[in-house]
Amino acid sequence: MKSTFVIGLAGALLLSLSAAHAQSPGGKAVSRDQLRACMDSESDLAARRSAIETRRTKNGEEAAAIKAEAADLAAEQKRVEDDASGMGRRERFERKVKAHNARVKAAQAGAESLQGDLQDLNKALVAHNDQCGGIVYNKEDREAILKEREAAKK
Repeated sequence: MKSTFVIGLAGALLLSLSAAHAQSPGGKAVSRDQLRACMDSESDLAARRSAIETRRTKNGEEAAAIKAEAADLAAEQKRVEDDASGMGRRERFERKVKAHNARVKAAQAGAESLQGDLQDLNKALVAHNDQCGGIVYNKEDREAILKEREAAKK
């Protein structure tokens, strides 16, 4: 739940980036190079946010799969406990439990890593907004930078 809030906050901050580039009176005037740096930073932040969202989705899918596997293991455990003659069955079950526990541990590590990356993204968004928020630039500079980017894609 906390990571959803942070992603929502990151998304809201990214949406405000376009507004930060608006030519507002009283903002700080920037050169073409400074504008390019702000636009590059904005693009980088958007790409990072997208990558984090993809990871969050995959983590959620893995959590759901782990939950389903845990339910299957619980049902299998009951069958194994009821079967007094199945020593081989118990060993197979214990191997499954061990593999499941490793999967849970890996998922927890992934979630912690994702949370750290979300915090880093949030700090980068704040830094970007401090640097690029309220800037004033020439429309021609922005158009020239966009043309440069299009040419670089080809």
